[in-house]
Amino acid sequence: MSHKTLSNHYQSSQTLIKLGVTLSILSAVGLAIWGWVLQQPGILPSPDSKAGKALLSQYLGTTHDAWLILLAFTLGYLIIRISKNTRKEALNNKETFKRPLESTIRFIRQNPIATILFIAYAVAMISGTTYLYKDMVGWYEDLVQGHLLNNFSIRGAFVSETMRRSDYRFFPLAHQDLHILSWFSIQIKTWILLSAAELIAIVLLSVKFLNGLHPGKPAQHSTLLLISTLLLIHPSTGTAFFHVIYSERLLCLVFMLFITSYLEYRNHRKLSAFYLTFLWALIGIFIKDIAILLFVIPPACLWILDSKGITSNQQEQSENRTSKHRNQLEKWLCSLILVFITSYIFLALIPSSYAAEGAYNDDAPYLLILDLRFYIFSLIILARAITILSGRAQFNLLDAINISAISYAAALALTYEFNANNYLALPVQLIATINIGWAWIWMVEKKNYKYLTKNIKLILSISLSALIISLDHITTDETFAHTISRLKMEQSITQETYEKLYEVSRDIRESGDDVNIIINESSRLSADRHLDRIHYKSLIEYKEIDGNGLFIIHDGAGKGDIYSPKAGDLIVNLDKKIDLLTPLVKNVKTKLVYKHEPSDGTGIILRISKVY
Repeated sequence: MSHKTLSNHYQSSQTLIKLGVTLSILSAVGLAIWGWVLQQPGILPSPDSKAGKALLSQYLGTTHDAWLILLAFTLGYLIIRISKNTRKEALNNKETFKRPLESTIRFIRQNPIATILFIAYAVAMISGTTYLYKDMVGWYEDLVQGHLLNNFSIRGAFVSETMRRSDYRFFPLAHQDLHILSWFSIQIKTWILLSAAELIAIVLLSVKFLNGLHPGKPAQHSTLLLISTLLLIHPSTGTAFFHVIYSERLLCLVFMLFITSYLEYRNHRKLSAFYLTFLWALIGIFIKDIAILLFVIPPACLWILDSKGITSNQQEQSENRTSKHRNQLEKWLCSLILVFITSYIFLALIPSSYAAEGAYNDDAPYLLILDLRFYIFSLIILARAITILSGRAQFNLLDAINISAISYAAALALTYEFNANNYLALPVQLIATINIGWAWIWMVEKKNYKYLTKNIKLILSISLSALIISLDHITTDETFAHTISRLKMEQSITQETYEKLYEVSRDIRESGDDVNIIINESSRLSADRHLDRIHYKSLIEYKEIDGNGLFIIHDGAGKGDIYSPKAGDLIVNLDKKIDLLTPLVKNVKTKLVYKHEPSDGTGIILRISKVY
């Protein structure tokens, strides 16, 4: 590609400078407004007042709407550029695209073991999954309020969770894939199917990335099986993908799309890959607060080391490029730092400072808990650093994302906690798994020993996976099996207790008695969250107010009144620990109606037989 063609297609350095100046000015203005809000608290209404709450709500709505419009226009422009350049590249290179069905059938034939693993994992994800699980309880109530007659509408639960926060949390695009999916289906098992598809895509993109690092596609069937097994069977993956409430799931998918397109650009200098890489990075930095580290640190590292000529940059070797176009993509990716800072100031810092309700991580444990895989990951990083420093290897994109993974782990530890078995650590575990796959390729796949046949490599891959997973289970209590069984049990208990409560209340109602249900206000289920489908007369919540325990009618007859428990009332705990019922049963005698025997933690229905 000629320099003239490059200059016609690449964003000019002047445009980049103008963007930087504009964003810097906006950031300065935002900081000035932030300072004014802090120094002049008396001018604005109190954030606790009705006027203050209305002002905060209006500000969050207006700024996020403006931000979404700008983002949509930018993404639209990038998609148009990607489409045009993809068509041109296909014509110039006479590329033929394989049909999805043909590619799927070929993959299944070539990788039967991995295919069986994917199917079994997806079935396990779907089996026993219910709506009544933690935060999903609240989200689903918002979906069914319109009786499924207004599917293509904005869901308040998804918007409030991400774009109406005033606790310094900033992840506006988290969960928005589910928001869009909810327009077409509210079935939780459909959502889980999407989650399974995302996980499989992450695995396949990992293999594609490893193939892109070296010519000849060295990542073969045993590598796919190794990566699949290690990534799928880990507690962080199980927590994130066996349910859909965690943004790390979407973050990992976008990150893999980012690094595969980034590697494609560095290897072949395709303009479609240039725009595609920037598009994924632009989306990725808004999925989670610290996600920007994953999308900015790699290009920053490569930009610095490319200038010193110590990276394996095939684009530099294939062309005699002028300094004007040197590391153009890296410069644009690094400009996202200013995009993020400006967005954060206006969308999170200013409203959160005004609300003065504290940060979401005020009660963070600030822990650093590592696991076996993190130590293996660290050894691989150390080995690569030694070979690079000794001149036997060159710094490449894999090393750059490794630096971003370490930075991500450190940021988690400093802002909340880094527990290698927790869903929060999933992006780091993904990169660690990719590194194990890279080590496998160098030590096994690329060797030409006659005895290393395809079947032997598969056996070795399965054996290594089994060894690492076994050591995982020996060295920690937070195992994959324990995590999944606990998650499934929680859902099962809540679902079965809810169904039993429905039956009991129906029997009481048919007998001619009133159905009054008493719960602790800490329960995730309430009148606004599914319990209104139980045909009670009154739903009463126990609340602690100024150190005094009060029973207040939350819904039904006498709503808002203080209530005194009486014989015949039901005391219920569906989804929290049973000790929440301790203050509710202080002055009453109860009869056990139902208890989910496998668990002492939750799932119990009591009926008051006598009040003292």
